[in-house]
Amino acid sequence: MKAKHLLALFLSVLLALSGCTTAPSSSAPESSASSETASETVSSEAASKNEARTLTDSLGNTAELPENPRIVALYGSFAQCWLLSGGTLVGVTEDAAEEHGIETGGDVALVGSVKEPNLEQVAALAPDYVLLSADLSAHMELDNALSDMQLPHGYFRMDTFADYDRMMQAFCALNDEAGERYAEYVTVPAAHIEEIKAETAAAMESMEQPRVLLLRAYSTGVKAKTDDNLAGVLLDELGAYNIAYDSPSLLEDLSVEEIITQDPDFIFVTTMGSEKSAKAYMEENITNSPAWSELAAVKNGRYIFLPKDLFHYKPLNRWDESYAYLADCLLGKTE
Repeated sequence: MKAKHLLALFLSVLLALSGCTTAPSSSAPESSASSETASETVSSEAASKNEARTLTDSLGNTAELPENPRIVALYGSFAQCWLLSGGTLVGVTEDAAEEHGIETGGDVALVGSVKEPNLEQVAALAPDYVLLSADLSAHMELDNALSDMQLPHGYFRMDTFADYDRMMQAFCALNDEAGERYAEYVTVPAAHIEEIKAETAAAMESMEQPRVLLLRAYSTGVKAKTDDNLAGVLLDELGAYNIAYDSPSLLEDLSVEEIITQDPDFIFVTTMGSEKSAKAYMEENITNSPAWSELAAVKNGRYIFLPKDLFHYKPLNRWDESYAYLADCLLGKTE
């Protein structure tokens, strides 16, 4: 009997010891998993914060920016885009003030012109980042000099609304009220653009595809343009056909004879520099041809100079107005 009690006591001790040894092994993985989850959460939050401070340009180059970075914009449209995203500027070029009405002086310095920025003045502002255009050779040539001066910089392009969308996403991620600003300046016009394109497509089902010629005029010349031009991209998206696709010679040497042969339904003109000087050049070298007045576009009042704020400068949050303007022209809704 005593032996039985001793055996029972011995078994109880074994069970107790067994429970003590197995408990840690069963709980250890849970503790490790919890630790890993917490670590992953912290890493995720850190990655999110790092991502929010990383700016990637149109060429795929990245840079880490501090909170409230000091930005110098060497292109007016990019300066305005940065302001729309909620950021502030410490330096801009003359076109930002002249074309976009950005106030300079005080906290915002002028650092030369868009094609000839003063890098010494840029460096004196101690910028965290410099915005440049990937479409300007004068800007691309500054890459080595800016790198030698250890000035972080990036190259951007804004040839389409999609480009503008990507820039605003990148810029808004670095600034406060990102969601509200993106919604107001990108989401709203994007929805309007889709409506315009759908309505235009529906209206064109019952009409012949409009044939267009797009010209870019300046004080000393004029050239035909296609989808390498903002208006050209929009005309393609709205369903018009650019006759320069059939006559590539127009891209190099504008021929009145070729235009007469093609006889487009619309002739659209964008201007660079002085609009008055560009029109004077057109009058003297192109439209003075006796046959010009016999073109269908001219006879029907469809020889149209496009407004610079919507088709020469980047329209930014007004991109939908650019689409609407051309759509109204193509559908005969303009006065």
